[in-house]
Amino acid sequence: MRKRMMLLAAPFCVVAIAASVAVAAPSGAGHSSSPNAEKLHAERPTAATTGIAQLSTTEAIFEVQAKAVQRYVQFRAVTEYLTARMIQDILDFTAFRASQEAARSSRTVGTSVSSNSNPGGFLSCVRNRESGGNYGIYNAGGSGAAGAYQFLPGTWNSTAASVGRGDLVGVDPAQASPADQDALAQALYAQQGAAPWGGGC
Repeated sequence: MRKRMMLLAAPFCVVAIAASVAVAAPSGAGHSSSPNAEKLHAERPTAATTGIAQLSTTEAIFEVQAKAVQRYVQFRAVTEYLTARMIQDILDFTAFRASQEAARSSRTVGTSVSSNSNPGGFLSCVRNRESGGNYGIYNAGGSGAAGAYQFLPGTWNSTAASVGRGDLVGVDPAQASPADQDALAQALYAQQGAAPWGGGC
């Protein structure tokens, strides 16, 4: 009985062993005979590495471009600042030169005019008529006029200011030097003619 059972079980064992071999064989063969699967696994790391490299290259390009833009903006800011400073320096220098020229011309008027260089002899006539040539005289009637040309204080100050002689504004005309009195008389004559002295002499 035992021998008969073993004879019946043997074919089942053979079938089971053959089936296990058949099941194992395709998986091994499929694993070894599928180059695409192996290639796919082999290519995946390379593709990932390439993607990272491309991303790094793009970031590097953007970084270079950003730095270039930043340098350009800084360059523009510096250029605009220097241009503004240069324009301001030119304006300041021009104003300085103009003030120098005005001061020089006023000094020339103050020193070059004397009692002997009045236009047409008119101011010489006025000086003789108004004060007898006395540069330190005051009006006896109390009008406030003073000096050789009998300047009123307001007329004296406005004339001095108009020709850039701020140093004479507020000065008593009779206390000013003869050259300064002559200079302001000539300036007033150039501005208003004979009118300040009654229109004639």
